[in-house]
Amino acid sequence: MRTIKSILVALIISISTSTIQANEAQLQAKVTGHGSPVVFLPGFACSGDVWNDIIKPFEYQYECHTISYPGFNGIPAPDTLWYQTVADQVNDYINKLDEKPIIVGHSLGGTLAMEMAIRQSKCSKIILVDALPCIAQVMMPGVALESLIYDSPYNKNIMNMNDEQFHAMANQMAGFMVRNEEKKKLIVEWMAQADRKAYTHGYTDLLKTDLRESIASIDIPVLVLAAVPFNLEQTEQIISAQYQNLKDKKIAYIENSAHFIMYDQPEWLISQIQSFLN
Repeated sequence: MRTIKSILVALIISISTSTIQANEAQLQAKVTGHGSPVVFLPGFACSGDVWNDIIKPFEYQYECHTISYPGFNGIPAPDTLWYQTVADQVNDYINKLDEKPIIVGHSLGGTLAMEMAIRQSKCSKIILVDALPCIAQVMMPGVALESLIYDSPYNKNIMNMNDEQFHAMANQMAGFMVRNEEKKKLIVEWMAQADRKAYTHGYTDLLKTDLRESIASIDIPVLVLAAVPFNLEQTEQIISAQYQNLKDKKIAYIENSAHFIMYDQPEWLISQIQSFLN
């Protein structure tokens, strides 16, 4: 019965995906495996395919839902506020599942996972993969969040870049985020394919998001997985400060990894997820 049901769900989503891509700025979901649902949310500008190598061991026991966001991965971009639109779509998606899913989110996906838990959406646990409640506090310390606007000189510069210039910027950024050279090319390609407005405004939305106080209301178990690209002590200080208001949490650190842990330390990431799911 579970097998038939999973096939039907995958078929329905497959059919609806082609319609969504043609007509609406809606998230897309790929469903594989059988069992209790686990929703995998990618980072900013990435395809849900970023999780492909990680979900394979889980498909024998779990129904894996890998999400791609509107504006990225060839999906039309929304006309409205990007972050709010995507958060609402993720919320609607998980609340329509038959069971409470576990949510695994990388970077932006982790921010959205926290958002779902704060909203008390239908989820039982969340796993945050190199994600922060407030990215701007680390990337732009001392900058007032209200000063971050769409119509900024920085955003105007990105919007005016030609494809070659944007690709060069994406290549430079990816160089800091992953150590796996083969996967770096894939990340750059995803960034280059992004809708330019969704990329620019969406990143502003993400920088303006601050969940440091709100996470105090989360009442489900949370696993925080943090990459340590350089200094463990410094990373521990950042994570401790960012998550000090989160009650039921477990934190684990992995050295010799940049931001994309799934590409730099996949075996460690799989073992951490497996342990927390069990």
